[in-house]
Amino acid sequence: MKKLIIVIVIIVIVVSIVWGIKVYHLPQRASVKIPILLYHNFVEVVPESDPDGFQYINTKESFEENLKVLLANGYTPISFLELNNAYQGKSTLPLKPIIITFDDGYTSNYELIFPIIQKYQVKASIFIVTDFIDKEINGISYLSWKECLEMQNSGLIEIYSHSKRHIFYNKVPVRSLRDDVLESYQIIEKNLGKKDLKVFAYPYGAYTAQSVKALKNNGMDMQIYDIGINDFKDFDKHYLKRINIPCEMTGQEIIDMIEN
Repeated sequence: MKKLIIVIVIIVIVVSIVWGIKVYHLPQRASVKIPILLYHNFVEVVPESDPDGFQYINTKESFEENLKVLLANGYTPISFLELNNAYQGKSTLPLKPIIITFDDGYTSNYELIFPIIQKYQVKASIFIVTDFIDKEINGISYLSWKECLEMQNSGLIEIYSHSKRHIFYNKVPVRSLRDDVLESYQIIEKNLGKKDLKVFAYPYGAYTAQSVKALKNNGMDMQIYDIGINDFKDFDKHYLKRINIPCEMTGQEIIDMIEN
């Protein structure tokens, strides 16, 4: 009887400790906004007209202004790995976290933006299309593996998949998406080394419930698909949202969008 009481007491203590750990981390899941900013290509001079309505180009001056204003207002750029660690309870988030991302893998990310990332020593992520690497398509130059490796080795840039072909994957069989994403990561790991975290950003935000499930079941840790702001309170790693930053949007406009 005495032994049984001791066992029960030990179980109660262990359960209390585990519950205490969970409760300790709950405040971090309460009301923390996690905005993810999305940039694309960068140009030296803004053209007079743009077929995409200036939604997917920007300037290095505008990006640096955005970054300076965000930092001055208490925002802390974090990586997806840091976000995942916080999600798992291994660490806590800063008061005003923000994630900076770039889609497609343009050479301008390396030539114009990487020096700014280094200057301010902030974290950022680039989502590459593996079929585009080391190529020039329609007059637009894309990153080389050498440039990707240099940025990754800086400890500031994470490289993730934006697919193999950059198509509307909601219009093809789910297995095609699955195979393309898995192959894209095989190519990335062959050139950049093994990935401890795998994040996938859907081209055009074109996803289906079936594709999200398929990628989740095949090793993706996080998926990004839509426009909006994430809240750690009801955080779902496989339904992340971003804010697209159009040409020369100011840092204060970004803050207003986040806070309002």
